[in-house]
Amino acid sequence: MWYPRPERIVVLLSLLAIVVGFGLLVGGANLLVDGACRLAARFGMPERVAGLTVVAIGTSLPELVVSITSAAAGHADMAFGNVVGSCLANLLLILGLSAVIAPVALSRGTIRFEIPVSVAACALLALLANTGGEVTRFEGVVLLLAFAAFLVRTTQMGLKEGADEKDAGSREGTGAGAPAKKPSVAWAVWLVVVGAVMLKVGADLVVDNATLVASAAGISERVIGITVVALGTCLPELVTSVVAALRGNSDIAVGNVTGSNIANLLLVMGGPALVSSIPYDAAYNLDLALVAVFSLALVGFCYVGRRHEMSRVNGVIFVVLYAAYIAASVLR
Repeated sequence: MWYPRPERIVVLLSLLAIVVGFGLLVGGANLLVDGACRLAARFGMPERVAGLTVVAIGTSLPELVVSITSAAAGHADMAFGNVVGSCLANLLLILGLSAVIAPVALSRGTIRFEIPVSVAACALLALLANTGGEVTRFEGVVLLLAFAAFLVRTTQMGLKEGADEKDAGSREGTGAGAPAKKPSVAWAVWLVVVGAVMLKVGADLVVDNATLVASAAGISERVIGITVVALGTCLPELVTSVVAALRGNSDIAVGNVTGSNIANLLLVMGGPALVSSIPYDAAYNLDLALVAVFSLALVGFCYVGRRHEMSRVNGVIFVVLYAAYIAASVLR
């Protein structure tokens, strides 16, 4: 009679856990997008801003938890690999797939504010990390303060945009009819919280079990961080952005990607630095430079084909570039 080897049982259980994790990610993403849209509507905030704040922070929680855990355990390569790998996956894979599903509109605010902030965050992290070869606790505080300033400014701009749109709508309206009922804040917050928890649990299941299988193959921490861990922790962003694109909420998709990258570079690196100073490998300078370059490439899409839009062709190019980056990272 044939009995499965213990190793095979472990692999099968890991695969089952990954499937369950995917289910939680899909369900959590749906709830998070729904809750964010309700909050945006309730406070008159554009969907793009909701994606930059509520959705971006919620979907960045897996990266934050993994990076803090990695830094506390002395696995600096995995912490940095997780951040830069997730940023590039957000830009090339997630935004690319979203554009393949449906052309993604790039708002003026994204071009003039979020993308420059993302590039500036890359430069700030590279500057701090290369002075002394580590990110110290003080530098972690600097990164967190920069992220807080970004959130405050984004919220202010969003509320102003929402008020301007409301004023324009009231001037164009005739005044007839009852005002639309605003969504319940409590219910919207509940959806966001439950969705974020589901995303966190799902990401943990996927990352932990995928890392277990990858480690058995003898892959280095840096490669695991850039590939398996980065892909696993950015699965919430992937599912959230794809769901948003399928539902026609392209502003949420773009805001989620750019906001998550800013959160990764400032919040996800600043938080772990408060726990312990994080040694820095200069090899990551190339990865940070690629994040900045591909962020600026989004601006170029505004002047190719239809203005202020990332087309399906652009999306395919980004996905191919991501596959090339992963292949190069594994080989180098």
